[in-house]
Amino acid sequence: MRIRRITLGLLVAVLTSVVSLEASDPRADFNGQMTQVMTKLNREARVVEGSRLIAELIQRQYEAHEADLQLAVDHSVSWGEIAAFAYIRMTTGRNFELMTREGAQEDFWSYTEKAGMDPGKMVHSLESFLKTAEKERNSRIFESLRISRRIQAMPDLGRGFGLFQEALDFRRIDSPRPTKVHTVVGGKAKGNL
Repeated sequence: MRIRRITLGLLVAVLTSVVSLEASDPRADFNGQMTQVMTKLNREARVVEGSRLIAELIQRQYEAHEADLQLAVDHSVSWGEIAAFAYIRMTTGRNFELMTREGAQEDFWSYTEKAGMDPGKMVHSLESFLKTAEKERNSRIFESLRISRRIQAMPDLGRGFGLFQEALDFRRIDSPRPTKVHTVVGGKAKGNL
């Protein structure tokens, strides 16, 4: 009886996962992931000098031309969409002007399929690009803090900190004279004659 319940439970779990796999729409997943990545890239571009950082990274990672980036900025294309354009340009060789005329930003799924690209690889690449942008931003922030620091850094005491603290404590107990004197009242100690 117990084996039948376990088998029935496993069968229900397997059927549920199969149904959920069939129900998931790859296009909806792609659109959701693209929206999420592009929103985060747009947020990164809004921070101080963020758009310059994103532009530098797009040029470095996707080998985008400065003229293409300028054209996209002039046409009010968001930085998330510019990163997607740069990926498509690197993969297919099409320029930004052609992509904007063809309306790539309205439906990246259809555009990538028409171009013969793998949408999953595009999302993965843009997610990787976003992580790189976040790391670069953080590195630049920490570097500027390091440079502008006016206070001298405390030495790293490491493991010896406990000993250092004890030395400070013992320095306060430095009385040179004995604190208690024992006196022996007139008697002879055992063994003395």
